[in-house]
Amino acid sequence: MAGQSNTGIESAAEHSLPSPCLCIYHRPMFALTGATGYLGQSILRQLHVANLSVGAVIRAGSDRSILESYCGWIAEAPLDDVDALAKAFKKADVVIHSAALIDIRRGNLAMLRKVNVEGTRMVLEACRRAGVRRLIYVGSIESFDLSPLRRPVREDFAFAEGTAILDYGNTKADASRLAVAAGFQGELETVIICPTGIIGPWDYNRGLFTTMLTAYFHRKLPCLIPGGFDFVDVRDVAGAVISAAHKGRSGESYLVSGNYVEICQMFQVLEKISGVKAPRMVLPLTLARLMAVVLEGWAGIFDKKVPLTRGSLKMLSMSVRVSSAKAAEALGFQARAIERTLEDVVKWHRDPLANDIDCRPAASAFSGRS
Repeated sequence: MAGQSNTGIESAAEHSLPSPCLCIYHRPMFALTGATGYLGQSILRQLHVANLSVGAVIRAGSDRSILESYCGWIAEAPLDDVDALAKAFKKADVVIHSAALIDIRRGNLAMLRKVNVEGTRMVLEACRRAGVRRLIYVGSIESFDLSPLRRPVREDFAFAEGTAILDYGNTKADASRLAVAAGFQGELETVIICPTGIIGPWDYNRGLFTTMLTAYFHRKLPCLIPGGFDFVDVRDVAGAVISAAHKGRSGESYLVSGNYVEICQMFQVLEKISGVKAPRMVLPLTLARLMAVVLEGWAGIFDKKVPLTRGSLKMLSMSVRVSSAKAAEALGFQARAIERTLEDVVKWHRDPLANDIDCRPAASAFSGRS
């Protein structure tokens, strides 16, 4: 609950742990899981711009087309093969573990646990075997216990223990606890970055938000759903992840938030930017819940992902506010205004090959480096 450590373990400061030990004079070598994912691609771009060496750790059969321009090496290693992971991590000072299974449906808990929890366990063990100095684990706002909503969510909120709104959140909470515990064992430094809802350009994998926007731009989105959420630009999250490599304190988690916005307000902004008329009808909550039940049933039968479930609707209806003050102070994190993000989203949707979209974060991920 609020006011307690999110791990049940004393903070790193209480153990007088040293400041991040990746020397700012040393240019670390990175290895990145989830490199072909939405966030992973932005991390790759920013490391490339900073002239830092990075290797991509991918599944067999992954699309390598975006990787070859940014990566020093590419290694195939499934998350359930600790030996292959350790071999892939051998060159790395820092491993960024952004690979995850995101599924907002019910009924897929076994696969979520296999990828998100057991996969993280394997990554941690592989880091130890390979002699990696630091692991940056990409968590999620959904891993926190969001029930005590008396104030903005902060890092002292507990990680959920089976009480997250989504099964996905419960598995990310379990994985986050593994990462924090590993940091306190002393063999490996671990830092957890927990973003809110990630949006922005370059979502070539067509996630749920991008799929909804595509329907909107093609005038096939008949109505909007009630509620709102905190959305953060993918480039700003990537910047926080990279900053954590040399500024984050081992055993600590950092919330990375952007702007809380109602869904209907977001589409009003999109209408002003794009000129495409936004839907005027917002579904009543009762009708939206009924639609979520129908969509979940359809998704279960045909094994499809859907943009609306009972869990995601509950998240949107809770008006969750999030504080990123800790990340701002420790990592130099800064979130851009959502209008700037949506301007680039519209630009990218109109021209997926547009080369005038800045890949850098709002705050430089490398400020303070010597």
